[in-house]
Amino acid sequence: MPWTHSTNLKGPSMLRVARLPAALSTASNTNWLTLFTTPLAAQQVLSFAAELYFSSGANNTGLVTTLSGPAAPQAVIHNLVTGESLTTFRNLTASSYDTPLIGTTSAGSSVLRAQVSGTVENGANPGTLSLRFRSEVAGTAVTVLRGSWWQVLQH
Repeated sequence: MPWTHSTNLKGPSMLRVARLPAALSTASNTNWLTLFTTPLAAQQVLSFAAELYFSSGANNTGLVTTLSGPAAPQAVIHNLVTGESLTTFRNLTASSYDTPLIGTTSAGSSVLRAQVSGTVENGANPGTLSLRFRSEVAGTAVTVLRGSWWQVLQH
């Protein structure tokens, strides 16, 4: 997916947007599924935001997200605000790659929304930035639904 220049941005910024064309589901609480990726150049700085629509096979099984990227970043911060019922939310933040942000419950088959956002200041190593997810509980599927999306702003 190529970078798209946006006319409402000032300076050398570029915006990239992606949409999930089909649902992704996993019942694993150890193996990650990749939702979205973007190349990350050495010394590149970017911010991202994602809207994930998800459901679970059971009320006691939440969505778990993480961010992965090249070794030795200068700074990473990412946040998950996720629905845990139709009226309750959880707000979690991490300051490194591969740190699971764990939603501990869900509304079962009811669709909930999770917002994931963050900023990455890459170091000397180019690579790929990936937003990934898994189930909180082994054997119970969590499904991220078609239409979920993310946008990445390169600074």
